[in-house]
Formats: sequence, C-alpha cells, structure tokens
Amino acid sequence: MRNRIIMATVEEINLRGFKFTMSDLTRRLSISKSSLYEHFSSKDELIGTILDIVLNDFQEQEEKIYSSNLPIIEKLQASLTITPKTFEPFHNRLYDDLRLTYPEEWERVASFRKKRMERLVTLLSQGMEAGTIRHIHLGVLQQLLTSTMNDLTSYRFLAENNMTYLDAVAAMLDILINGLQDGE
Repeated sequence: MRNRIIMATVEEINLRGFKFTMSDLTRRLSISKSSLYEHFSSKDELIGTILDIVLNDFQEQEEKIYSSNLPIIEKLQASLTITPKTFEPFHNRLYDDLRLTYPEEWERVASFRKKRMERLVTLLSQGMEAGTIRHIHLGVLQQLLTSTMNDLTSYRFLAENNMTYLDAVAAMLDILINGLQDGE
C-alpha cells in the first residue's frame, strides 16, 4: 500500500504540482484519510519520501557511471543526463514549484546537486591530469555548469524555448563539448 500511495502521489504532483491535497490523493486511491495517515503522517513526510527515492535513484545511476570504464567525456554526458528510473520524469514546471512550495526540500536538492558538481569537477581534473581533456579553469566551468543547470530547470525558459529539461541539457552539453567553432 505504501508504494501505491507513493506512485499515486507522483501522479498527483505531475497533475497538480505540489499544491495537491491529501484529499486529492485519497480520492485518487479510493481510500480514507485515516488509511493514508497510517502510512504517512503528513504530506511533508510523503514529499520527503519521494525526494529520498529520486535522489537515491540518481545517486545509484551516477555511481554506476563513475565506476564504469567509459571515457571521461561520456561519463560527463551520462551523468548530466540522468533521469529518474523509479518514476516518469517530472513535468518541467515542478522544479519551480518545488523551489517555491517546499524551500527546505529544494535545499536538499540544491545540496545534492552541489555534491554532484563537485564530483564532476573531480572527474574533469582527472581528465586534465591524464591529458584527455585540455586544461581549463575549473572554477569558471563549475560556475557555468551550476548556473546553467539552475536556469535550465526554469519552467519559463523551457516553455519559451519549447524544450524539455533533457533537451536543454543535451543542447548545453553539445555546446560545452563540441564548442562553438564549426568542425570544417
């Protein structure tokens, strides 16, 4: 039942954003509120649980990428294009919604993203030491990636450019890896 509640919550989040109510959820599940509260004491606990699942999913996928024998550039690309396997990808507007509705949970996401960025910088440093990546200023690259990744989660940006988050990340990676010069 707990898993069923979690999956129904993800559906509600994708439909209504984080402003869904526990009543919306009980209607979707055709259960009573008391049954719902037997498994989750609050909406906050439910949101936190879903976030734990998503972050753990990302972490497990990332660990497989970093421990693989892929070349560094492919590890970079794979790491930056991870999507949750547990759930369907969330709608683009939910990044803004989470940031505004659950700032404490957004801080967890921001902290997680910061750790991911530190790991990417370490990977890139190893590539520079091995001579597979040219020497660059890692502080500038880290700021560039952090700012860009934050901006790419903006629903307004994605809607104005008719892109999904993954489309935007792929375009960013193309520019980052292939540069601006024409290959001819």
